[in-house]
Amino acid sequence: MSEFIAWFRSEWEALERKHGKKYSARQLSMEAGLSPNTLYQLLNHPEVKPSPETCHKLADFFGLDPLLVLEVAGHVSAKDIPEPASELEIALRRSDLQKLLLSARELSPTEVQLVQQMVDQLRVKRQEQERQAVARGAAVALVVEDTPDSRALYVEMLRAAGLKVIEASDGQNAVELMKTSGALVDVVLMDYRMPRMDGVEATREIRKHFPDLPILFVSAWGEPEMMDAAFAAGAAEYLVAPVDYDDLVEAVSQVRQGEKG
Repeated sequence: MSEFIAWFRSEWEALERKHGKKYSARQLSMEAGLSPNTLYQLLNHPEVKPSPETCHKLADFFGLDPLLVLEVAGHVSAKDIPEPASELEIALRRSDLQKLLLSARELSPTEVQLVQQMVDQLRVKRQEQERQAVARGAAVALVVEDTPDSRALYVEMLRAAGLKVIEASDGQNAVELMKTSGALVDVVLMDYRMPRMDGVEATREIRKHFPDLPILFVSAWGEPEMMDAAFAAGAAEYLVAPVDYDDLVEAVSQVRQGEKG
């Protein structure tokens, strides 16, 4: 799938979520001012580059800056697009926001305050949705924990967040599992003290073959020197148990995005 088609399908799905209904290719074509044949060719022949006119129509339809669509289509490069001064400037390019701002001039101070409260609530909701989406993402987590009850709890939490989970009873077992299934694993939850091989040594071994794999320590042992050893071995984050659901899912989300706590 070409970058343009991936972008187009993403905008298409976002439009359907926004309006709460499905759009057929024909309906979308008509509303965007495109011929059904144009959209058919783009969807069935990803190698075909959409014309600048088509890009402009799609940009207008989705409420985006035409330059952004032209870049995705390969007509201009990123260096040809002026660097925006701020996120606000990017937002102001959207036609729907421009209309909203114009109508906001008629609001009273009390109404403006109510709108701000709604915006804040929507922002929090969106952040939560994004966090959950990242934690889900059809990810596979490896839970390494020698205490059966703790391991079962973490497995239950991660499955509730939408992840698939495989288990290891200690560091040695984790290293052996990674040799056969490491390519499928997206994130590792690692205990510190375990028989046969502890979490630090297991992390070092896993890091040799999967240097970019996020490893999140979850342990009842929170001494500074232990945490330092974990980070030195390659841990992306270290949580001290007990850990609740929200904290665990947020930490998984952050390490999967490459954010270190």
